[in-house]
Amino acid sequence: MPRTGHFILHSNVLPTLTAGRYELLSEQSGTPFPVAPERTHVTVASPRFTMPTDQIISAFPPANAEGAFGDRLPQIVLKRRTLPWERNPAGQPTVSTTPWLALVVVAEGEGQLSTATPVAQCVTPGTTLLDPDDRDVEQGLYLAVTETVVKKIFPCREDLELLVHVREVDINDTELANGDDDGWLAVVLANRLPVFDTANNKPVRYMACLVNVEGQLDALPPPEPPVEHFAFELAQDWSVLAAIDPQTDPDRRVMGGIGLGSVVLPGGIQGALGAQAVARAGAPVVGPALDGASALAEAPVARQWASATERVAAAALDPDAKRLVRDAMAAGFHYPIELFAQEKVYRFPVLAHWSFTTTEGATFETLMQDLDVGLLGSLPAPAPGAPPAPPGPEVVQTGHIGLAHRTRRGDAVRAWYRGPLVPFPTERDPVDSHRPLLAHAADQLRRVVPDGREDLSLAAAFEIGRLLALSQLSVVSALLRFRDAQFGAGRVRELLSKVATFPLPALVDQRVDLGRFVAYQVLGEMVKHPAETLGPRRPVADPGRPLAVEGDLDAVIAGGLGLNLDEVRRMGAQIGILAALTQTRAPLANPDGQVKLDERAIAGLRGAQNTELRGVLDVAAPRGLQRGPGARAAAPDPLDLLIERAAQGDAQEEEG
Repeated sequence: MPRTGHFILHSNVLPTLTAGRYELLSEQSGTPFPVAPERTHVTVASPRFTMPTDQIISAFPPANAEGAFGDRLPQIVLKRRTLPWERNPAGQPTVSTTPWLALVVVAEGEGQLSTATPVAQCVTPGTTLLDPDDRDVEQGLYLAVTETVVKKIFPCREDLELLVHVREVDINDTELANGDDDGWLAVVLANRLPVFDTANNKPVRYMACLVNVEGQLDALPPPEPPVEHFAFELAQDWSVLAAIDPQTDPDRRVMGGIGLGSVVLPGGIQGALGAQAVARAGAPVVGPALDGASALAEAPVARQWASATERVAAAALDPDAKRLVRDAMAAGFHYPIELFAQEKVYRFPVLAHWSFTTTEGATFETLMQDLDVGLLGSLPAPAPGAPPAPPGPEVVQTGHIGLAHRTRRGDAVRAWYRGPLVPFPTERDPVDSHRPLLAHAADQLRRVVPDGREDLSLAAAFEIGRLLALSQLSVVSALLRFRDAQFGAGRVRELLSKVATFPLPALVDQRVDLGRFVAYQVLGEMVKHPAETLGPRRPVADPGRPLAVEGDLDAVIAGGLGLNLDEVRRMGAQIGILAALTQTRAPLANPDGQVKLDERAIAGLRGAQNTELRGVLDVAAPRGLQRGPGARAAAPDPLDLLIERAAQGDAQEEEG
């Protein structure tokens, strides 16, 4: 397990079996009689057309986010470490190091995200999947893209292994683990940076799709040599739609004039280059010339992306928010490209998708470069001939600012205050003999600086920290437990130390049960000197009063028990006295078996019992710890009196 703040990268974690249905054959040999083999069917399940929400830990960029995301590859983090390798993308039952998942980032107009479709239609027609009946859902989504788009933005087969890895982190590091239970995470990266459209100076809305490439590895582009530059225009492919001759008017929906949601088509291409020029060039036309926003009856993308956040936020308030938010985020990616494309269109099942917008927002580097490091309150130099600027706040080079301060007496004065940030490293105050090392109140941290004013920086920080701590119920509860337990134990220890003849244990971080400790010590002393502490030993049974028996003892006992003595003696002479007593029935006071109780006697016994219990509780649980309707109010202890007096003093001071 790596330590907090660090993680270990693994190329992959391969499962023992891929997803599918298996048959286990059990045979037994070496027996004197034949044993029939047993066949057991086992199904290894894994997602195929949709990703369960409990398997998605996080994603970047965040869903429906707007910002500068062009310097970091999008990614999605999955919970199960073997998930990207639980299927063989080549359509084989064996385990492969090539993952079957890929994260594809498409811009608006590059692809179509379908609606709910039967899973058999979520793959490219003609694609053969291993065990087509293996499906986790009946309907799913698919991403439809042209062959040209696949060649430009999809990862190649050799890149799939490089874009998926396993990350091992410390489960106590919430920044890295994100709530995972074992610290092993599968990360799928995209191969495309969602950059800002610098050519047209407008933001771009992207959609990240976690697609299944199972059975379609041959459709992926071949590896190409690396290039040393990047042009945004090459990432937007309009070759399919640009090759359509506007004069033939195959469909007015393609060339503009009809609302298409947030999709912008190059309807004005004929005015820039002309369809015949495009055909003669033999290459896709890219760049500002393809921006046909002026020929459409809707606003261009540059003005449409800003409303995407509002639409998603409004859909989240609906009772059917799960479906509506998904549809709102996919708005702009529903253009039916399959109906108008003149080249082959591929379908890839989409297990998860989310959209975001890349703007020209500042990155962390640009924010740090543009950070104003001037002194608090400093203003830029005025332009020549400009009127003098109004006076700014009262600041000094140490970072202190002069603020109006009203004392407890009501006097209006000026005081210095400085926040936790300073323009240069500071030195700690030297230890002062007349000042306690640990402050117990904010007033102990008030300082008078050489100009005669008070510096309330430390006092304000103390009071703010105290109020923030007291705003947490756990802190208040801990203080009350300390007062009831540890403070009470300390006070009891001080009282016992004055009367006990043996040393008491010191109060440490662990709770000390002084009552149990003292009881053991007292028992030890009693064992050493029992005669002095307990007195002389008494007999097991005290002798009773002497009884005067007049007459025959047998007759007295038989009369007391209600027995016929003559009958017992007669039977005893025949079968023995013990057997005679056994067979003799004694008379019962209540022949019917019911016992009548005296209610007055029972009430007296119950009252005596309650009296004894109250006496025990007064000793075992003093200071009002008894609870219940019969509990007595406890008298305030010295600490309660001190707190009450302090509160009264503060109230009188505020009134005065």
